[in-house]
Amino acid sequence: LDSPSKTMSIKERLALLKKSGEEDWKNRLIRKQEYGKATGGLHTQEVEQSLKKKRVTESRESQMTIEERKHLITVREEAWKTKGRGAANDSTQFTVAGRMVKKGLASPTSITPISSPLCSKSRGTTPVSKPLEDIEARPDMQLESDLKLDRLETFLRRLNNKVAGIQETVLTVTGKSVKEVMKLDDDETFAKFYRSVDHSIPRSPVELEEDFDVIFDPYAPKLTSSVAEHKRQVRPKRRVQASKNPLKLLAARDDLLQEYTEQRLNVAFMESKRMKVEKMSSNSNFSEVTLAGLASRENFSNINLRSVNLMEQNSNNSAMPYKKLMLLQIKGRRHVQTRLVEPRASSLNSGDCFLLLSPQYCFLWVGEFSNVIEKAKASELATLIQTKRELGCRATYIQTIEEGINTHTHAAKDFWKLLGGQTSYQSAGDPKEDELYETAIIETNCVYRLTDDKLVPDDDYWGKIPKCSLLQSKEVLVFDFGSEVYVWHGKEVTLAQRKIAFQLAKHLWNGTFDYENCDINPLDPGECNPLIPRKGQGRPDWAIFGRVTEHNETILFKEKFLDWTELKRPTEKNSGEVVQQKDDPRADVKPYDVTRMVATPQITAGTILDGVNVGRGYGLVEGDDRRQFEIATVSVDVWHILEFDYSRLPRQSIGQFHEGDAYVVKWKYMASTAVGSRQKGEHLVRVAGKEKCVYFFWQGRHSTVSEKGTSALMTVELDEERGAQVQVLQGKEPPCFLQCFQGGMVVHSGRREEEEENVQSEWRLYCVRGEVPMEGNLLEVACHCSSLRSRTSMVVLNINKALIYLWHGCKAQGHTKEVGRTAANKIKEECPLEAGLHSSSNVTIHECDEGSEPLGFWDALGRRDRKAYDCMLQDPGSFNFAPRLFILSSSSGDFSATEFVYPAQAPSAVSSMPFLQEDLYSAPQPALFLVDNHHEVYLWQGWWPTENKITGSARIRWASDRKSAMETVLQYCRGKNLKRPPPKSYLIHAGLEPLTFTNMFPSWEHREDIAEITEMDTEVSNQITLVEDVLAKLCKTIYPLADLLARPLPEGVDPLKLEIYLTDEDFEFALDMSRDEFNALPTWKQVNLKKSKGLF
Repeated sequence: LDSPSKTMSIKERLALLKKSGEEDWKNRLIRKQEYGKATGGLHTQEVEQSLKKKRVTESRESQMTIEERKHLITVREEAWKTKGRGAANDSTQFTVAGRMVKKGLASPTSITPISSPLCSKSRGTTPVSKPLEDIEARPDMQLESDLKLDRLETFLRRLNNKVAGIQETVLTVTGKSVKEVMKLDDDETFAKFYRSVDHSIPRSPVELEEDFDVIFDPYAPKLTSSVAEHKRQVRPKRRVQASKNPLKLLAARDDLLQEYTEQRLNVAFMESKRMKVEKMSSNSNFSEVTLAGLASRENFSNINLRSVNLMEQNSNNSAMPYKKLMLLQIKGRRHVQTRLVEPRASSLNSGDCFLLLSPQYCFLWVGEFSNVIEKAKASELATLIQTKRELGCRATYIQTIEEGINTHTHAAKDFWKLLGGQTSYQSAGDPKEDELYETAIIETNCVYRLTDDKLVPDDDYWGKIPKCSLLQSKEVLVFDFGSEVYVWHGKEVTLAQRKIAFQLAKHLWNGTFDYENCDINPLDPGECNPLIPRKGQGRPDWAIFGRVTEHNETILFKEKFLDWTELKRPTEKNSGEVVQQKDDPRADVKPYDVTRMVATPQITAGTILDGVNVGRGYGLVEGDDRRQFEIATVSVDVWHILEFDYSRLPRQSIGQFHEGDAYVVKWKYMASTAVGSRQKGEHLVRVAGKEKCVYFFWQGRHSTVSEKGTSALMTVELDEERGAQVQVLQGKEPPCFLQCFQGGMVVHSGRREEEEENVQSEWRLYCVRGEVPMEGNLLEVACHCSSLRSRTSMVVLNINKALIYLWHGCKAQGHTKEVGRTAANKIKEECPLEAGLHSSSNVTIHECDEGSEPLGFWDALGRRDRKAYDCMLQDPGSFNFAPRLFILSSSSGDFSATEFVYPAQAPSAVSSMPFLQEDLYSAPQPALFLVDNHHEVYLWQGWWPTENKITGSARIRWASDRKSAMETVLQYCRGKNLKRPPPKSYLIHAGLEPLTFTNMFPSWEHREDIAEITEMDTEVSNQITLVEDVLAKLCKTIYPLADLLARPLPEGVDPLKLEIYLTDEDFEFALDMSRDEFNALPTWKQVNLKKSKGLF
């Protein structure tokens, strides 16, 4: 407490602090240096020398001029290239400038660090000039409207008019009545009922004149201290006013009403209506929306179906934000710009990437000197456009064309054809050009905002790159990117604002453009077309004027924004998943488990109508509750469907179909409840049920798409009973449909309205199908010997002589013959006009077996030739089996086999020919089918359609599927019967099927076009090939080097891994290194090495 510092003044203390801050730090630094000298020794001296040199250098630099300092910085920036061994390789070899120097297109001095384009850009350049006045609608201005907006306005007007006439289902007052409230009793009534009693007690007031101290005991202690001075004088409490009678107060109020108005609402009616709807929907399998739609009545006759012959569908939008043919230029380095340029070959250049889009093609053209960022952006855009089908592109895959590598392929020919022919184009520009282009093209951006029915330039984004914050739901914006003009509006913009914005933007589109003050013309950035000026009137035909809405923008529009997040690539997966992707995808493709194929499925034919299984359409049927019902047909009606109309068929024509037409069949039936038991001879008692109906729309295999659509619409219009509606395809008829005609269904060739063309001769030949007589049907086939089948029966009809030959094959089943007899008798009874008969015709039936035919039978077929079909007279084998059909595919990811089931298969009968040729040929090609004919098994291989481009990956998948299919077929043959030798398996190709295979089907049409494709695509012949022999070739692991260098490659070879098929000697000879050295290289180096050696 007695220290001198305590007695110092504030002024002295401030002076002491100032001295300590100016002088003491020197003393501390000297002490620190002395300590360093004492402990550091020689090291300290070296540090002092380096510090002295540094101070000398700093003093020299402080005396340099600005130019000398800039030169020094440049030298230091270049110094990293000379440090270390091979340090300059990256800059001289792998950059765009380095590659251009190698090609002799640039000087070595051009390999310098890329400076910012803002420094080299001229200071006098300004963005595109703004219009002197806002764009607004004037009386003398011719404004063009959008067709889609006009139709939308018309639709909304009609909708409002229609809604105005509909009574709303809201709560309404149905009645009013006035109700009185009981009045309260007044004093007079209350006094009359109750007797009053007076309890008055005389009271005298008490007066106290003395103090309270006198009243109490005089000997009691008293308060005599000083506190007694504050003693409060206690006074008697005043009298409190008594509470009033609440009933009297309530009766005295004059604002209370003694009556009220009661209102009755329609709540009960609405609730009962809701309960009815709920009850109806609970008994149905349909939702409330579906029931409401079925309850509505629509006139389908006024509907005009769209023509299916048109390749393109017209749109109501007269301002589509894309063109049929577009060429997109991808150029830049920091924020890569994607711009629409003129679709011609002269617009290309070697320094950028381009996308050529059309409805059928998606081409990616990669310039030789394009940078890595442009290549990545172009590949990303191409993938998004192709997968999401953006910009009207429906291409199934991307075709990449790399300049100088694959410019002479078929894809390149299509590319140049779309551009109007291959011509010369510009070479690559300076390596610094990309960043200069970015800055210059961004300054041509023009953004307008709709304000008070005017297009006003947006000062914040004029000549700048737009951001997503600019797009608001209540805004209307017009973007002018030179070759692209977009009208964008949010989802909360009114229809009137959309129309005026479209009209003003159209005026801007047709008006004058001026890019004279800009460094680049966005309509011709490469200055390759002298016909496109920097200032002119109207935009070119290939430019885009489009209208886009919120959340429906095109990818080309999104690319113009700086921060559009949807274009970001998905997050990269972890390293484990990446390693899995590098594995061979074929490793997971394995043969199917044949134990699931060998067992014959026990499927009971039946059709569910309105939630009830009607079985085969007749007889006893068991419901879900184990009760039995008996199905009986009440009536059958048929309508013939024309292009846009329908006509009812007469009674004698019911059951006569044509494979080129469509029909609607109304089946009315009754489901009667069966009561009783069949035990002890007791008969069932049938209780009459309710009549029901179902509408089948039958579609022939040669009917047009318009007729198929009309049949579906007409089914809805004819369905007055609101019954079930079932689609039926030719050859796939369910048994409940076939029984409607009691075995008299006939499918004729041709069309009903072209009877003159259908009748080509007096003889007709029909193939018998079906296993139950009342479900039988006839299929007309070509009338010659090749249409005969030994496993079924045939009907030969002479329309002039009214003569029928019922021919039974030698291997036909007994029930098949009975079906043929029923069908022939039906023709004799009905004498249908469609078969060329008349009602007065007296038909004669002659029944014969194969091998004992009369001469008149062969006269009908033209000649006697048993070699024209697969005659089984000399075959001693048993044919008491049904063929089976499986489709083999890996489209779902795993290789699987799916069996085809004949819908009318009878449980206790053998179906000799359950399948049709269309089952094979209508599948997506190329397809693989396993056909089990019991004695032999066939692997049917499809064809590559000519309209589809065959990619390398598709070839690899197809080869993998073929190998798995062959392994599955061999295992299936071994697993069919383990006690017997496996049957032989054969590989057959589409268009080149042998006779033993085609005779498994009721009819077969030879396809010459498909046979030509098959012969060109594969090395096949008409000879039957064993599956095991072909599989042995596919499993071959070693090939000579010459076979792998030749094209086409050997069958079954993976084109991406040709090196694995080489011996060690051929490997070292071809790649100049051993396998271990090759495997140690990165993947990209391996690919480049194989490309250079022709092994890729």
